[in-house]
Amino acid sequence: MKYKLEVKAVAIRQAAEVYHYYQRKVPGLGERFIAEITKAYATRESNPVFEVRRPPFRYQKLHKFPYRGIYEVQGDKVVCTKCAT
Repeated sequence: MKYKLEVKAVAIRQAAEVYHYYQRKVPGLGERFIAEITKAYATRESNPVFEVRRPPFRYQKLHKFPYRGIYEVQGDKVVCTKCAT
């Protein structure tokens, strides 16, 4: 089953802040961060079953960065609410 992905404005804003932070540190690192987020979104669309810490929120760690996506599954929809450390 493929889930519909909804990314809240706050999650986009947080990811943009992290992108700019990494780009200032090392040119190109921000793009790698966005690539990791894009992979995580694709994974959530096909298999959104990750760690539940505080129901109904689920957490998915990024592989190469110290961040995690926070989201919830609502029927056939995955709602991404935050990008946090």
